[in-house]
Amino acid sequence: MKYRVAIGTKDGKNITEHFGTCGHFQIVEINQENGETTVIEKRITVHLEQCGNHLEDNIIEKIKALNDCHIILVKQIGGRSEKLLVHYGFIPLTNSGPIDVALAKIIKFYKNQIFKREE
Repeated sequence: MKYRVAIGTKDGKNITEHFGTCGHFQIVEINQENGETTVIEKRITVHLEQCGNHLEDNIIEKIKALNDCHIILVKQIGGRSEKLLVHYGFIPLTNSGPIDVALAKIIKFYKNQIFKREE
């Protein structure tokens, strides 16, 4: 099984970005069977200027841009954005530090999980 993680990062090595103000995400595909990770692309999304004052339509636009991902991995996320992500079937996770360490934890944690999301 393969699934994608959208990561808020500036340098491609560390989780550095808040969901709302992140203007682009690194998209990584995880092959759960063998633990391989592949960087797919750097995806540009809506950049929301202020924390905590995002219009719901802008948040939804950002979420739609990440529709092929199952997990959103960022340093921080506001409550409204988190609720909308969960509503649309995403798994929002917060962490900071090296991306490879976080991905290894995700692979271990979700070893036997199946991701399903209604489109």
